Amino acid sequence: MDLMSLASLGILAAIVPILVLRGEIPPIPFNLHALLLVVGGTAIAILLNTPQKYIKKSLEGLKLVFFEGEEVSPEKIIPYMVELADNSRKNGLKALKETDEKIAYGFLKRCCDAALEYGDSGFVKKTIEQEINQSFDEYSEISNVYRTMSILSPMFGLIGTLIGIIGVLKELSNPETVGPAMATAITSAFYGILLANLVFVPMAGKIRSRGIMQIKLKTMILEGILEIMKGSVPLVVERRLKSFNE
Repeated sequence: MDLMSLASLGILAAIVPILVLRGEIPPIPFNLHALLLVVGGTAIAILLNTPQKYIKKSLEGLKLVFFEGEEVSPEKIIPYMVELADNSRKNGLKALKETDEKIAYGFLKRCCDAALEYGDSGFVKKTIEQEINQSFDEYSEISNVYRTMSILSPMFGLIGTLIGIIGVLKELSNPETVGPAMATAITSAFYGILLANLVFVPMAGKIRSRGIMQIKLKTMILEGILEIMKGSVPLVVERRLKSFNE
């Protein structure tokens, strides 16, 4: 689990009830009309805006917000690759065949297979760099799905507020109903702003950061494999890899 994401949820769960109990913020009335308009409107708009491929990937991307896998930990990968470099110096590139397929979700294995299959470091670099660039584009698109939702949800909240105000104006002849009706109308804007700033924007940022970290990790792995193909000693490989983790 990602400790920062858990900490944010913990802080939210602690602060909001305390503020409500102290009377610093009033209890927000539940408004099904506003909730359906904001959530439903945002969902409909994002489905129209985004191809099915990226809708599916954006749902899968939720794991990037709350989970950190050991398979992509530089502290675990660097010693493994140094050992791989040592084995390759002793037994040749055929030692790359025994690479653990779980490391970096199979990316290290793909790099090793490319090194064994092509044997040309220049071609291997070009091929794997293309995969890395495509991976970065994927992360950017996933992040953009949530960033777009952060723009849409306040707009639908505003629409809900306008609809509510129209209803209020119809009841101006009855002053007793104006206040409660206006409060209910404004909850639409509240829901939209809350979802945008407390859910969608942070999720987009976390996914983007995770993407940058994984792209950096993949670049590190590629450089390590290229060093191994050149026959570099394990110490050189280790120093080269650690420069990516500083």
